Amino acid sequence: MQVSELGMIDVNEAPPPLDLIPQEIEGLAEALVHDPRAFADLYYRTEQAHGATKYLQGLLLPIERTSIEPMALALDGGTSQAMQQCIGPGQ
Repeated sequence: MQVSELGMIDVNEAPPPLDLIPQEIEGLAEALVHDPRAFADLYYRTEQAHGATKYLQGLLLPIERTSIEPMALALDGGTSQAMQQCIGPGQ
């Protein structure tokens, strides 16, 4: 299956460098994690959206490994199942 058939575009170049200060990065992280409405149309179920929000929060954690299991444990000591389910079946 071609990338274009999936409704995605193929990007072959790196984005331009961003000259952001730490406060701007923190603001972007806050907006990304606390306003998941921008991604709402990408999920088939609300549970996927919740799992994806947790996944984004996990990626921003200061932990050594950012695979799903360590992120789930660091966030709330909870299960990684919700995060795993949002990664595969979403658009």
